[in-house]
Amino acid sequence: MQYITDVREAKEIDRITIQEIGIPSMVLMEKAAIAVAGCIKAKAKPESRILSVCGMGNNGGDGVAAARLLHDEGFFVVISLIGNEENASDEMKRQLDIARKLGIYICTGLPEGEYDIIIDAIFGIGLSREVTGEFADAINWINEQDALRFAVDVPSGINASTGEILSVAVAADYTVTFGTSKRGIVLFPGCNYAGEVIVADIGFPKKVIETVSPRAYTLIREDALKMMPKRIVRSNKGSYGKVLVIAGSAQISGACYLSAAAAYRMGCGLVKVFTAEQNGPILKSLLPEALVRTYDSELDYTQSLNRFDITKSLQEEIKWATTIIIGPGIGTAEPAGIMLDEVLKEKNKAIVIDADGLNVLAKKENYFVKREDGTRKICLPENVVLTPHLQEMTRLTRFELPSIRAKIVEQALLSLESTNCQTLVLKDARTVVTDGGEVYINTTGNNALSTGGTGDILSGMIAGLLAQGMRPNKAAVLAVCFHGMAAEEYVRTKGGRYSMMAGDLLDILPQILPK
Repeated sequence: MQYITDVREAKEIDRITIQEIGIPSMVLMEKAAIAVAGCIKAKAKPESRILSVCGMGNNGGDGVAAARLLHDEGFFVVISLIGNEENASDEMKRQLDIARKLGIYICTGLPEGEYDIIIDAIFGIGLSREVTGEFADAINWINEQDALRFAVDVPSGINASTGEILSVAVAADYTVTFGTSKRGIVLFPGCNYAGEVIVADIGFPKKVIETVSPRAYTLIREDALKMMPKRIVRSNKGSYGKVLVIAGSAQISGACYLSAAAAYRMGCGLVKVFTAEQNGPILKSLLPEALVRTYDSELDYTQSLNRFDITKSLQEEIKWATTIIIGPGIGTAEPAGIMLDEVLKEKNKAIVIDADGLNVLAKKENYFVKREDGTRKICLPENVVLTPHLQEMTRLTRFELPSIRAKIVEQALLSLESTNCQTLVLKDARTVVTDGGEVYINTTGNNALSTGGTGDILSGMIAGLLAQGMRPNKAAVLAVCFHGMAAEEYVRTKGGRYSMMAGDLLDILPQILPK
């Protein structure tokens, strides 16, 4: 697990390390400078001309110290100061004093000439206002130069908590960030400006980071592999759970197949599909491993007898199941609403609501708490996993789409009634998973996933893990991580980002899951 801090958490780690543990700020700054200089040295040529553009805060102090270390290595180095030196932090003033005593050239404003490498040390993680004036001019100038750009901690102009661009930001080739990664360089659009991110250890004690306990984290492959449910030596198909997939309609057959097949691929023991009768022959051909039960989707479900019949059938299947998926391809007309209400009566078995299930849910006011501003909190029990994309999220919560895009973590948390409630999988290029407590930010995957059916695969993957006994939040996190890894593996070994179809993920999963 790798922590991802917001501004408050990062500052608190810094404060405790300096004020309570007693590690001097200048020691941390020197280690930060060593990390930055080391990354630059690995990319520089002996004849490289290096410019360090520095603001007046401690981020600027890091930039001055890195420039001094590179100067000592024999590189041609210039330090450019942006802002009023009278307002410099104490550490920045000390670093400038050292650099001047060593004869390093320091100028005010942007210098003339061409440089091969530029260090961006204008703003650190604390920036929260729009960038204007000479600072905006400096950032624009940096972006215009034909040079490798290295950002110190975060590229200047990015909100380090949300990833928002504060009018203008440095487009870095590399970002050397300290101690932990930052939300602003993991989330969009900030991550588009960060380039390759190097998380450097500068001496924050592990105890301090654990004390602060950052809310957000991500996983790498090794983490994900360790989280997979263990297989039992003496086992049978009943050992790994039963998934009921309520999906598909007379017009849509692929969604129920993809969800059901994905649940099997993740290791569950049995899958049954409850679907419109038109899909029965197709499923029996495409997925003979699945059990199938159908209903007549063309009946009038305003009639009480028809409602009774489908409810009774569904009750039998819910009783059979360990885990339930409802939504992929079911449409939004009846009987979808009848089925969703029946499923949500179940409080003890894990439920995944996806796709049309979410759109049906959005019309049912009794599952929400309305705020004065017209937005809504989702109020469902902890056995439920919701998997909306951004547009579905607007229907559920009444949040405006731009606000969700700009502050996806904050909006995900605001949408939940409380901590430790239903699990939300808010799908985007950086999918966020939370139950109102900890926050997982997914960093796997690529834009090959931007094709129809991949969401159906994800819902099946989550359900397959839930059926094996994983807690909803952990199952969602693990499925999202592997879902992205499967797309990466496809692009790496099978084809390009243009050619992948959702079904290709089913063939890739055996290659990335534990043997």
